[in-house]
Amino acid sequence: MEKDRDHELLAHFWSLHAAVIKRDGLEDRMRAGTHEQDMLDRSLAASERVLQARSALYRHLIGNGWTPPPALVRDLVYDEIVLAETDGALHG
Repeated sequence: MEKDRDHELLAHFWSLHAAVIKRDGLEDRMRAGTHEQDMLDRSLAASERVLQARSALYRHLIGNGWTPPPALVRDLVYDEIVLAETDGALHG
């Protein structure tokens, strides 16, 4: 059981890591002068994936007994409200 939780935790960390790398790469390209609508949409979607991955990691940690500081809880709730909006890049 402990091993399964460790694997889940690592999967959440790697998911967040991959999302951040992807988002950062797109932001670097935009800073270099690429401002096409497709690039902007992809960057927004990548940012939303970072929020999703970070939220999933925090929820996993909380579900396994971690008590986050109040400021992080407020940020988590805000992130999840943003992700629930229907006008983001991932939502259409």
